[in-house]
Amino acid sequence: TYGQVLGIPGFPSLSNEGTILSITSKEGLTLHAVSYSLLWHQNTIKMDGGWSLEIIDPLNPCTGSTNWSSSVDVNGGTPGKQNSINASNADIAPPQLIRTFSPDSQTIIAIFDEPLDSTTAASVTKYSLQNENILSAEPIPPLFNQVRLTLSTPLEIGTIYTFTVTAVTDCSGNTIGGFNTAKAGILEEAAPTDLVINEILFNPKPNSYDYVELYNRSNKILDASKLYIANRNASGTISSSKKWAEMSYAVFPGEYIVLTEDRLSLEKEYLVKYPENVLHLSSLPSFPDDEGTVVITNVQGTVLDEVRYNKNWHFALISDAEGVALEKVDPNSPSQNKDNWHSAASTVGYGTPTYKNSQYGQPVINASTITLSSKTFSPDNDGLDDLLSIHFNMPQSGFVANVTIFNARGIPVRYLVKNGTMGLKGSWTWDGLDDSNNKLPVGPYIISTELFNLQGHKLQYKNAVVLAARL
Repeated sequence: TYGQVLGIPGFPSLSNEGTILSITSKEGLTLHAVSYSLLWHQNTIKMDGGWSLEIIDPLNPCTGSTNWSSSVDVNGGTPGKQNSINASNADIAPPQLIRTFSPDSQTIIAIFDEPLDSTTAASVTKYSLQNENILSAEPIPPLFNQVRLTLSTPLEIGTIYTFTVTAVTDCSGNTIGGFNTAKAGILEEAAPTDLVINEILFNPKPNSYDYVELYNRSNKILDASKLYIANRNASGTISSSKKWAEMSYAVFPGEYIVLTEDRLSLEKEYLVKYPENVLHLSSLPSFPDDEGTVVITNVQGTVLDEVRYNKNWHFALISDAEGVALEKVDPNSPSQNKDNWHSAASTVGYGTPTYKNSQYGQPVINASTITLSSKTFSPDNDGLDDLLSIHFNMPQSGFVANVTIFNARGIPVRYLVKNGTMGLKGSWTWDGLDDSNNKLPVGPYIISTELFNLQGHKLQYKNAVVLAARL
């Protein structure tokens, strides 16, 4: 039925989550290798099983996920015949340096987003590390997307170096553009409070997943492969520990790292500014919607940080917290203080995975500002002042906004924001339409912004703007 088939005793195990699959010659040379992932399906139904991953263009074998996708054959796969998604898919993108890590003081492992041509990658002239001398460069088989560099002198603990790559090519001949740089340095062990829990989504939307964001508040370069996320069971014992990463992964000072079960779902639901700082775990510990515990430990089981969260920590005026992350206000303040947590602002989509929290700041009352991007705007689609931006800058978390636009006679024409939760900084936009999406006449308008919080603080602002020519 399937044409030429070779049965192999003791066929290697192919993990559902992903692994490296390679074909080698009897001399040990790598003929082809691929590090597949469950996420390559990009289809949650096909992720559940029964569908093969197929290469799109077999004449372009070196590219990773961009050249693979789920089979569309009704049988779920095409063993012994041309792939159902077979098409031309030329590789025209140059390789990119993603990150580095140092397993010891005289070695740097540089990681790229695709396999490199092993000849150019083996040239030490392609790499530089500030004033350090690089003795050798060795592309690592079978994928050749990593290069091991040996240094003449040891790196210094606590120093962050700038590593640069130029002129290496991928196996399709595309040359890396300009100077690619990444941070480098010696990995250190994490101590308590070096790394803190900074954001938690424990009540995701349907068909979405929990995530936990961590922040490296220390001056150390931490190794994610020596860190674990866990919870506590009914008896209070740490349980369900999950390792962050199997391979060393450097977490530099000031970086945010997000742990989740589905990177694609995260990117669909929220703005992920730094997707390279998202670690995909096959499963997370259970974090119930009502209350639970998030625990971060090191290899020895020492607790680095811990939060016993409760759904009541969310902002009281949020009627449905589904899909709303809890953000830490001050990462340098205690994690267990409920007053140091607040719901992520609606202006950022209720979550800020991989970057600074919308509620970041110090809890003090101070002057706030509401400003307009321009005193005049003209929604005529000429690319100049087509939209009016209303910017806010708040010194404290927890404010709610109502923004109403009035015409020159004092009649409300647009309820732009109704009970919108605010971060410390953000903006809203007005397109010059009323609540029924009808065009409003040119002329002056007043933007009334009313702010309040649950502590009884109320603020009100009025800004004038002129709606000028329109289509």
